[in-house]
Amino acid sequence: MILNKAEFLVVNNPLRDFIQEKYEIPILRKMIPADVQFETALEIGCGTGQGSGLIKKYFAPVKIEAIDLDDRMIGLAQKRNHDHAINYSQMDAAKLEFPDDHFDIIFDFAIIHHIPNWQDCIHELARTAKDGAFLLLEELSIESFSGIPGGLWKKILDHPYEKMFDFQELEDFLEATGFQILQTKYSNPLGLLKHISLAAKLKKTGV
Repeated sequence: MILNKAEFLVVNNPLRDFIQEKYEIPILRKMIPADVQFETALEIGCGTGQGSGLIKKYFAPVKIEAIDLDDRMIGLAQKRNHDHAINYSQMDAAKLEFPDDHFDIIFDFAIIHHIPNWQDCIHELARTAKDGAFLLLEELSIESFSGIPGGLWKKILDHPYEKMFDFQELEDFLEATGFQILQTKYSNPLGLLKHISLAAKLKKTGV
């Protein structure tokens, strides 16, 4: 789904960029081996290009495919990053236009909870990932929008709440799809927003 005006402002500002680089990326970077090298990476929901720039800086894949459903974001990302190693495309994360067994690592910076048919998205991530590929994600869940101030976030932000997963459901579905969870970290900084950092590795049946 495409962000409403309030969420567009929440996720596209210097504070969000600072938190992503100084807090989220270090957590994810420590969850996988430091010496592993990546040929191809995928970022779903690239936004203004902050995430893909950080992927290039801290994970150093040779090629990054970064997608977003919103063509406004694609335009902003292309203006922000002129690195030929990063290719931006307008695409639905639940209907990826990439071949099977293509990516060495996949990144999700709080995008899957926006997708009503989120199970289709995870199936697509598993399809397009190579056997042994890593999945790194930062995600929110229905628990993120309960209590205080979760209830306030729920009123401001437009999400498919009736179809949103809880944290356990997300982990269970990832494992059922072939992703072996390596590490998880649950956080609620300043009591403002519950979220999960997670690293997983794909094991394809019969490979």
